[in-house]
Amino acid sequence: MAWNLRSKSFLLSREVLKIKRDITEEISSAAYVPDNLKYYDNVMKETPGMYGRECSLDFIKKKQEKLLKLKKKVKKNYDSNINKIDSYLKILEESIIDESDHVELVVFKLYLQLENVVKVTETVNDLGFRIKTNTYARERKYSTNDITSIITDPFANVVEDLKILVQDRQRKNYHGNKECF
Repeated sequence: MAWNLRSKSFLLSREVLKIKRDITEEISSAAYVPDNLKYYDNVMKETPGMYGRECSLDFIKKKQEKLLKLKKKVKKNYDSNINKIDSYLKILEESIIDESDHVELVVFKLYLQLENVVKVTETVNDLGFRIKTNTYARERKYSTNDITSIITDPFANVVEDLKILVQDRQRKNYHGNKECF
């Protein structure tokens, strides 16, 4: 669990660095200003029409508006990701398996902790859960397909928050997009 939280914080910091890089690129591409600002101001004072000072001010205002929109978007995405992680942590704290839990609830709690269908299957089978059959043996162990069908079942008999979170994580893991939150 600690490794999982560290990897999530690493992914968030990587995303923040990417956003900072995007903002830096936006700022650096805003307009070319000579190294000597006094020279720039003197040139603009001498012949404002020639260099289009009025146009450049509009351009700067547009860039500022664009950057402010980008800032709001980044803040919104950041807040959204923080809320998702807080929700994940809250549900994870409540995902301790009890002896009275039924197999669906155990599968969902284990997947939330392990995020791996094979490991969940092994653990469920080690805990002694079996599927009833009409064969001579009358029961069999769970397979990975059984566990996946339990997780993806829209009518699973578990708490709605847990179901939504686990199904979302399973879908992202299945498509190889583990770092997205």
